[in-house]
Amino acid sequence: MLPAVYRVVHQRLVLSGIRLTLAGLGFAGSILAGAVGRAAAVGLALGTGICALALVTDRRWLLLGTPKADPLPADVRRASLARAVADGMLPSTVGVAVLAVISLVFEPILTAVLAGILAGMGIVSLVSCAEVALWERRSDSQLLADADVHTRRYVTSSSVT
Repeated sequence: MLPAVYRVVHQRLVLSGIRLTLAGLGFAGSILAGAVGRAAAVGLALGTGICALALVTDRRWLLLGTPKADPLPADVRRASLARAVADGMLPSTVGVAVLAVISLVFEPILTAVLAGILAGMGIVSLVSCAEVALWERRSDSQLLADADVHTRRYVTSSSVT
């Protein structure tokens, strides 16, 4: 079966937008549900900071080793951006968003903290997107990911795709 690939930078850019939008909606929802504005802002900042710190200092990559990218095979299928984004949203983004909606009923401040977690994920994925875009520009190549085997990456010349 031919690999189905997508541009990593495109997926991360869209994921960043979705996560930041959900964060804004969660924050607004927490205030509409009764949270005091300042307390909600503190919750948002706290969630953002903790999530961003946790993601930036994640050391699992040390155990996995340096990721490698193989040359793009001649015959590949293009995976849709919608599929790549849906895969990137599960389970973390969807899970936190669902918890934020549920917490609106019980504790609006918790919704603001969860919105902050979504914002942290959005910021880190946006920074990651910028890093990939800069790497692509410097190396005059494109980084693609396999939609079926999420740990498999491919590199191709910018002029090929």
